[in-house]
Amino acid sequence: MNNTLLQTIPEEPLAIIGDIHGEIDALSALLDHLERDPRSRRRLVFIGDLCDRGPDSVGVIARVRELVNQDRAWVILGNHEINLLNDDAKDGSGWYFDSREAPDQTFYAPFNRATPEQRPVIREFFSGLPLALQSPSLRIVHAAWDPASIDAIAGIRRGELIDAMRHWNERVRAAAQANGLHTRYLEEKTRWAAELEDPDNPPPYLHAVADYEALEQQYNPVKRLTSGIEARSTTPFYSGNRWRYSDRTAWWNDYQGALPVVIGHYWRMFDLPSRASASRYSLLFDGVAPTAWHGREQKVFCVDYSAGARWRERRANGHTGQLKFRLAALLWPERALVYDNGDRETTIGPG
Repeated sequence: MNNTLLQTIPEEPLAIIGDIHGEIDALSALLDHLERDPRSRRRLVFIGDLCDRGPDSVGVIARVRELVNQDRAWVILGNHEINLLNDDAKDGSGWYFDSREAPDQTFYAPFNRATPEQRPVIREFFSGLPLALQSPSLRIVHAAWDPASIDAIAGIRRGELIDAMRHWNERVRAAAQANGLHTRYLEEKTRWAAELEDPDNPPPYLHAVADYEALEQQYNPVKRLTSGIEARSTTPFYSGNRWRYSDRTAWWNDYQGALPVVIGHYWRMFDLPSRASASRYSLLFDGVAPTAWHGREQKVFCVDYSAGARWRERRANGHTGQLKFRLAALLWPERALVYDNGDRETTIGPG
């Protein structure tokens, strides 16, 4: 094994766990079910987005960190951990950032907040994690296996992640400053700050925000690996409690790699809504069965079954919505799923 942002792991049985988003009860339940598996000592792999939105991100991170220290688990970074390392206080991060504590009360309260003593420990843990894993039979990344981005991070040591991110962020800023885009971007975000998080009062199309996000896709490999391959949207759309101008794409339809890839990030739904009522991001899986491998050659599998949306069920009627929003683990090499309610299924497709 190496100590770079692309970590090579040995061939062994795995349980690859999807995005948790602070849902400590779901994590505890899933781990209990995995312990009952005949091969209970299989290695756990956490695919990122441990935190934000749920009631106890602090507890989730502590549990995962303990498993890592016991040499029972590997963890890769998701876009929500990257936001924290970048000091980018976004929706659902009020458990960590003081500036988000009040705005996040509307949707996510109550939530356990990190103490001043816990915050540097959490940051140090995140800064030492890789961005992707590879074994002789499998690739694991939070959002997109993009070969150029993988090459860009492959030789960087994990302790150097923050410096590397500063470098890539500066490249984005420098490119944006050349024609005044950076100034316009900041002005638009400040001018329309309230409207950007108001579903009933949308801002106009913010061209500078859209252009700046496109530059981030172009210059920042971490953005592509942890947020996916995106394209400028033709119209603003509301998702994740803010108006967006950059749209996710189904990059897996172009994937032709030799090895299967397991991802999280994409808010897959087990109970598929009708097309008319589906969220924009859910349409990425339009026509794909909930347990199917997807892409041109059916070599990609998203194991994020939207546990991070359980706050919606709690807000609506006080229960966790276990039938609609699940936390899942993909067992490898069996290609089977285990859910936090104990259900098990075999995935569909070659993998």
